[in-house]
Parts: sequence; C-alpha cells; structure tokens
Amino acid sequence: MVPTDFQALVHRFYAVQAERVEAYRLFDEGHEAYLRTGPHYDFDHYRQLVHEITQAFCGLSKEVLEIKERLHQDFDRPDLSEHIDKLQSKEKQKLELVQWD
Repeated sequence: MVPTDFQALVHRFYAVQAERVEAYRLFDEGHEAYLRTGPHYDFDHYRQLVHEITQAFCGLSKEVLEIKERLHQDFDRPDLSEHIDKLQSKEKQKLELVQWD
C-alpha cells in the first residue's frame, strides 16, 4: 500500500467521527423537538428518529471496525487499531448512557 492509502484511511476515520458528532447533534435536536410536542407527545415521529439514528450509528460503527482492521492488517499498525478499540468502547458506553429505547 502506498502512503496516500494510509492517509486516505485516516482521513476517512476522522470523517466518520465527524458523522458521529452530527448524528448525536441530530438526536439531541430531535429529542428537544419531541419534548416540545407535549403534553400530547408525538412518540411515533420520535421513535422513527431514534430508529434512523440507531441505523446511522450501526453503519458508522461497522465502518470504523473496517478501518481498524485495515490499519492492523494492511498497514501493520496495531497501535492505531488498539486506540480505535478504546474509542469504540467509549462510544458504546456513551450510547448506553443515552438509552436509545
């Protein structure tokens, strides 16, 4: 692999992280909008938002795992792979705190 492939992979990782931040922002905005629909809450709309955000996080997580694997296998960078493992663990903890259900 040429160095530009490595750089492109790292750039993609940062882009995925930015997409995660955006997904959290959209969820927060949607949650605020849901709370404003009270006292007759629009739960169906909120449930759809949660579903879409959850799907987005699943896709982003899958992509991060693919990047992690490539860093380890293709570029012999187990150190970076280990950092991504730690990051994924922190992301999982954060999602559990949010309690999507």
